[in-house]
Amino acid sequence: MIILDKKSLEILFNENYEILCNVANTFVNDTDFAEDIVQEVFVNLWHNKEKLLINSSLKNYLFSAVRNKSIEKLRRKKLEDKYIKSELEKADSHIDEADESEKNEKIAKMITAVENLPEKCKMIFKMAKMDGMTYKEIADELDLSVKTIESQMRRAFILLKEALVGE
Repeated sequence: MIILDKKSLEILFNENYEILCNVANTFVNDTDFAEDIVQEVFVNLWHNKEKLLINSSLKNYLFSAVRNKSIEKLRRKKLEDKYIKSELEKADSHIDEADESEKNEKIAKMITAVENLPEKCKMIFKMAKMDGMTYKEIADELDLSVKTIESQMRRAFILLKEALVGE
């Protein structure tokens, strides 16, 4: 158990935030995402301060926690990307199996579904899928975080799946 009050946490945060963000950024290669990870580690530290058993120094604990959280977030993102790719491949295979008129109907339905997305979501989806831009490029152009772009893309895929598959 560690004894940590608000003032101690604030000092710990101010002394280590920047270096911990740099550590997280070496894993995720996204400054905003790295900052989110470090903030999450500090929030978890505060919420679990009475339950934590730290066998090393608090700084070593923080570095390990940031490293582990970064790896966890990368794994989760990889799984999400794999799922999205799988769903798109399924949609493609369904289109390939359909006859020409059915293909045209599905394409029209897909275009309509994309056009019916919320404006911000539609714009980001088109930039990624039609213009071939990376999430980082979109984030830079729209002055948003990459995490926001990822969130909007996830939302787009969910809405498109609902519109096209009816789930």
